[in-house]
Amino acid sequence: MKMKFVIVFAVLLLAAVFARPGKKKPHIIFLLADNSGWSDVEWNDPIGVMKTPNLKKLASTGVILNQTYAQPICTPTRAALMTGYYPFRSGLGHAMIMPSQPSYLSREFKVLPEHLKELGYTNHLVGKWHLGACRWDVTPLWRGFDSHYGPHHGYIEYYTQSISVEDQESELLGQDPGATALDFHDNTGAMFHHQGTHASELTGKRAVDIISRHNSDTPMFLWMTFLLPHFPFMVPDRYRDLYSPVPVDGLQEYRGMVSMLDETVGNITNALIANDMYENSVIVYLSDNGGPWFFGTQWPLRGGMATPFEGGVRSPGMVHSPLLEKTGYVNNELIHVVDFFPTFLSLAGGTPDPKLDGKNVWNTISTGAPSPRTDMLLHFDTHPVSPCTAIRYGDYKLIHGRYDVMRNVTDIVDQTPTDTWFPPPELSDADIPDVHAPKDGTQLFDLSVDPLEINNLADEMPDKVAELLALADVITAGAPDPFYPDLMPDIADPNAWYNGTWTPGWC
Repeated sequence: MKMKFVIVFAVLLLAAVFARPGKKKPHIIFLLADNSGWSDVEWNDPIGVMKTPNLKKLASTGVILNQTYAQPICTPTRAALMTGYYPFRSGLGHAMIMPSQPSYLSREFKVLPEHLKELGYTNHLVGKWHLGACRWDVTPLWRGFDSHYGPHHGYIEYYTQSISVEDQESELLGQDPGATALDFHDNTGAMFHHQGTHASELTGKRAVDIISRHNSDTPMFLWMTFLLPHFPFMVPDRYRDLYSPVPVDGLQEYRGMVSMLDETVGNITNALIANDMYENSVIVYLSDNGGPWFFGTQWPLRGGMATPFEGGVRSPGMVHSPLLEKTGYVNNELIHVVDFFPTFLSLAGGTPDPKLDGKNVWNTISTGAPSPRTDMLLHFDTHPVSPCTAIRYGDYKLIHGRYDVMRNVTDIVDQTPTDTWFPPPELSDADIPDVHAPKDGTQLFDLSVDPLEINNLADEMPDKVAELLALADVITAGAPDPFYPDLMPDIADPNAWYNGTWTPGWC
């Protein structure tokens, strides 16, 4: 009888041990700004005008990312994050997807939320998608997200939530944008009834609502893809008025948009705390590319959005989490946006495919350990209008070919010196290096001594140029052609066929 009791007790003890809940999977909150420059956050601001207290608090008590890179423009960055592969592999490395373009992230790529769904996560996308929406099965609800609230395409007018039929950039460039149509969705439904409210007020409130209603025992992935501070430059007065007027049209509004974004970050953080999710959350903030050239938002870095210079691809970023082992420091290790796919997948308990371009950088961020990568492909495009390779290996960076990424969208870049340095108006007397690069050429920089990319070493170091080009050839071997089909405005016309809304189903 005594032996029987011992056996029963042992069985119960073993059952209790194996029944103990394992380590809880973390909530993953990825905050992605849209066209926000290097100096838009307080910790990089050289003149002390920006007001981003919530981001600053998270960064100063977390980890500031000082050598983290994105792609030069938005669609490629999103493709990299969602797939774990450099965007040229999915054909999306050339330019952004236009509303009437039958282009999309191919379903042959299993995207991050699809993996996380298998690991027990609930996934939400709040904000823009911009990975194709000409048919339903390539939109968020068919790619692992449980909800999507926001636009499918690249940007919207904030109060009407509409976008032009053909050319996203035409309004900015003073051209006729054509007819406009609504692009704001609550899952599959068009959202007409909120017109008149700033779209970022809507998305900020939805993100907080999602967190507040979430069962904290279930791991959550929230991809908050801000519309801010992408043009058109419009913001409620209370944010614009945080900044003094400046003699640059739109800049006061732009800065106010950054502060509006920052307030939303604070609201999201408070919601995580209130719902008992914060202690088990990982919060990441990056921008999808650099800021607009003409505002000086990336000063003192060279170039800006849509270029592979540092001002176009070096992203202001931070990671904040109670799960970090080391906090309150600046991380100078090499990290690329593509790395967050395997990093998040590993945190969630998954096993990343070793063939991914991305590397798991959690240990690098959490402890300050050396990065698992020594090189990164910053841009690769074989489209005939803008062929270019940009690669970093150690401290050396090579730009070879046409550095104006936006050339397919508008030829205005042919007349625009996008390779220069753009100081903010407060530094209008700043010394600008008298250096320009040919629109097609080869440039080599040693960033360890020349982080502003002033001194082109290509002629002095031909062997280093050849070495980096050979490395790029190895990485890009077998690259598919860019997936950049012609626009189909007649078939896609939302006003002719779809009741004035951008609606999938026409390709």
